Amino acid sequence: TDGIDEYCPSAEAVYACGGGCRNPTLMNRLGRLLAPRHLSTTASLGIDPQWVEAVAFAWLAHRRVNALPGNLPSVTGASRATVLGALYLP
Repeated sequence: TDGIDEYCPSAEAVYACGGGCRNPTLMNRLGRLLAPRHLSTTASLGIDPQWVEAVAFAWLAHRRVNALPGNLPSVTGASRATVLGALYLP
């Protein structure tokens, strides 16, 4: 919650994804820690929580194939935007 408080203090909602979403103890604890923000899973946005990682890698691959930066220096602390990854052709 410290990162949300520091980098996105006006957030009214947090969306969880991945296997942890299936853990009711974890989700309840996160909900208490994040209050008064609303905690939900990405399913409420129409994206299955189990698909988010695959979608992220597909987005990164698309950025790489099109020679577009795949990072945000303001978020990552990198010195510049850059194309990430490599292509290895047969």
